[in-house]
Amino acid sequence: MLNKKEIEDVLKIKGEVRGAVFKTDARYVLEKKGEEELKKLETRIFKETGQPIKYGKEVVATNWYPLSWRILSLLFIRDAFKWDDEEIFKMGLTAPKYSFIVKTLLSYFVSLEKTFTESTKYWREHYSTGELISPVIDVKGKRLVVQLKDFKNHPILCSYFKGFFRAIANLSVRTKKMNIEEDKCPFRGDEYHQFVITWE
Repeated sequence: MLNKKEIEDVLKIKGEVRGAVFKTDARYVLEKKGEEELKKLETRIFKETGQPIKYGKEVVATNWYPLSWRILSLLFIRDAFKWDDEEIFKMGLTAPKYSFIVKTLLSYFVSLEKTFTESTKYWREHYSTGELISPVIDVKGKRLVVQLKDFKNHPILCSYFKGFFRAIANLSVRTKKMNIEEDKCPFRGDEYHQFVITWE
């Protein structure tokens, strides 16, 4: 169970996120646990936090919602179903295929270079804070570096973004052998998050 102090700390986090993230969370929970468990999750979140986080039709994918809600959603999902970081990674990995915002953006960007060159604009379509850049896009060398700056909010997002960024790269690079590591992280004392993606 999440303690009161942790919930209060999360609620202090500034920034906004598109409602699409709650839609993708809902799809994952529905597939894994079913509708009844999703409803129980909504009820529990409201009871313990007082925040009206919803996963149904009430959520508008393109509307902005508190970033703190996005983090609470993941924390309560992890706690309710006793999931580990690997399962949160898998949530991130499946998110792009459920998000119409991602599908719309990627329909314009057919190559890895174009997708990650435009990553800052793409990021801003989802999050109101932070800056996403790709200083290394080496298609021939099969290596991509993604940096997320000014975004130290909660470590649960590290696991989620590992899956999410790998999935985005995989949409442009069709391979079953792709790896991603977060070799820099603000929660380990670094200035920013850095994800290194390699493939065969």
